[in-house]
Amino acid sequence: MRLAIRNVPLFLRRPSSRVPWIVATLLLLLGTGTAAYAFWASATSSSNAAAAADALSPGSKPAVTAAGSALTVTWAGGTTVNGRAATGYTVTRYSAATGGTATAATGGCAGTVTTRTCTEQSVPGGIWYYTVTPTIALWTGTESPRSSGTSNDSTAPVATVSGISPTPNAAAWNNTSPVSVTVTADDGAAGSGVASISYRVDGGAQQTVGGSLAVVPVSGDGAHTVTYFATDKVGNAGSAKNQTVRIDTQAPAAPVFTIVPGYVYSGNVGAVPVTGTAEANAKITLTASDVGSAHSSVPVTITASGTGDWSASPDLSSLNQGTVTYSATATDVAGNTGAAETATSMKDTVAPAAAQGLNVPPYVYTGNFSSVNVSGSAETGTSVAVSATSLGSVTPVTGTATANGGTWSLNLNLTSLTDGTVTYTVTVTDAAGNTSAAATKTDTKDTVAPVLTLDKLPNVLKGNVAKYQVTGTNDSGLPVNLSVSDSATSVPATASGSSWNTGDLNLANLQDSNPVNVASITITATTVDAAGNSTTVTAKVIKDIQLPAVTGITLLNGGGTQGLGKAEQGDSLTIQFSEQIDATKICSTWNNTGTQTLTGNNNVTVNISTSNILTVTSSCPGLNVGSIALGSNAKYASAGALSFGTNGNGNASSITWDGSTTLTLKLGKSNGGTSGTTTTADAPTYTPAAGLTDLAGNPLGSALPPAVPQRF
Repeated sequence: MRLAIRNVPLFLRRPSSRVPWIVATLLLLLGTGTAAYAFWASATSSSNAAAAADALSPGSKPAVTAAGSALTVTWAGGTTVNGRAATGYTVTRYSAATGGTATAATGGCAGTVTTRTCTEQSVPGGIWYYTVTPTIALWTGTESPRSSGTSNDSTAPVATVSGISPTPNAAAWNNTSPVSVTVTADDGAAGSGVASISYRVDGGAQQTVGGSLAVVPVSGDGAHTVTYFATDKVGNAGSAKNQTVRIDTQAPAAPVFTIVPGYVYSGNVGAVPVTGTAEANAKITLTASDVGSAHSSVPVTITASGTGDWSASPDLSSLNQGTVTYSATATDVAGNTGAAETATSMKDTVAPAAAQGLNVPPYVYTGNFSSVNVSGSAETGTSVAVSATSLGSVTPVTGTATANGGTWSLNLNLTSLTDGTVTYTVTVTDAAGNTSAAATKTDTKDTVAPVLTLDKLPNVLKGNVAKYQVTGTNDSGLPVNLSVSDSATSVPATASGSSWNTGDLNLANLQDSNPVNVASITITATTVDAAGNSTTVTAKVIKDIQLPAVTGITLLNGGGTQGLGKAEQGDSLTIQFSEQIDATKICSTWNNTGTQTLTGNNNVTVNISTSNILTVTSSCPGLNVGSIALGSNAKYASAGALSFGTNGNGNASSITWDGSTTLTLKLGKSNGGTSGTTTTADAPTYTPAAGLTDLAGNPLGSALPPAVPQRF
């Protein structure tokens, strides 16, 4: 059995006569300090045992591996000099290979570790060195050599652009070349440290600079891309970043611009329109200046669009009248300023005098409303604008003219304006665009023609040819001028008043209508109101001064008792006229367009009295035939009056007008009475009914042709 002795205590197996030697030996071992260990053991089996010394060997150099922030330490087992195994180990961490402060390991490596491996979690980032010290019970061995440095740094360093020289302008452009880009990197307090910075320019070959600072040169016009990243001492490489460097050392071209219109006048002086083109996104400096002793200028600054278009509206109210000079330069986004472009225009903000001497017609009427002349005087060379309006008209009528030699004139179509007061507003505009005060003039639009009528006029007949009167109405009451004419001759006349009459006119010299009953006499009446509106009405009448007459009466036996002079069914009587008689005057239901006939049951009755007077009755309203005296020789009704034709079925009497000059009566079946007979011809006579006329209206003459002896 062995007893270990540490520090001062001694353990003895039994009393021995060799105590002084043992004590001396222990004292020698104690001289090795806390790392010294003493053991004794019997060297033999005799009662006089001999004491032997032992010591704990130093720990072995550990190996360390990293897994993120956790570090695992592994080492070989320790023993004493005499081969006794260590029972535990203490683990210590250092931040340097030599020196520095020892830090007791934590986590799975804290305290006395009885295994030969342990893991310390959540170790701060850095390069770490570990030692192990073996222990047996209360005895501690010597600390092992430090392990190789092991990093638990898994975070790449951060590289940033710390400066660009020269400093770009606000738009991120440089106008000089080359440009230096400074890149710095930082691995943080717990990092292993920056080893290098790598970069490429515009995708070129990669360059690497040791340390945490790199200056990258960039040259040439255009937009360049610097790609960079940093790598730390344990090989962690950061993500690549890009820095854009824009270089433009070329000045832009001079802007191109126009001033429209070419004048600065009262209408645009507060905002003169200037438009142009330049390099895209360039800043345009436009300066407008005048001439004269009190020289002044107006600057404005604008920025061109992405397509290079730009516009400005400078207020040039402060500039003098006369020539205005515009100068424009372009400064690109890099700050390069190009050459100037210039242009000129005229400033004239003095308005011309208002139009003078306006002339308009007193009336706008039907004779001129489509071309109303307006005229006056104005400054030579100016443009004159005329606007005509009337109450109730939505849209004015406008027109323009140029004052030549100080005068102007134009015609307006005022058809669209309502009747009433017409107001003409006239403004004068000079070449610069300045407009005068308005001048006005009024007149009246009256396009309502007077209402003129002709009364229903009679034809020119025998009875009125020497005293023919034309009558009518006129709402204006103004004079009416008339003419009554044929194709060669005109009879003039005048009348006045709202109801007017020409009085008697002698139309004897006018031609009779040819052919007869054609309206060939024209009556024309015209009146003109105060505005000049004219109304003309016309009518046509017939001139026929020949009276119609009866030219013959014919009695015709229709069969029966031939040659005995007896009135019976089938006999007829024909009246022949000198011209066409108005059939409507014979029977009111007839017309003058062809043959007209009355027949049928009880429609026509022919009566012969005992005194041989033949008359006709009919259902026709107002039948107007007259009567016929058959003569005194014959005795057609021997015993009472005769009546024919009240029965139908082919037995009816009839009366027929041939549409020209012949009226025929035909006897139907006898209705009663006794017919006499005679062999002596007689001379029938015709007494016309009142009201029979020709188509023109001349009454049937009373003079009849000589009677011709006849009988049925």
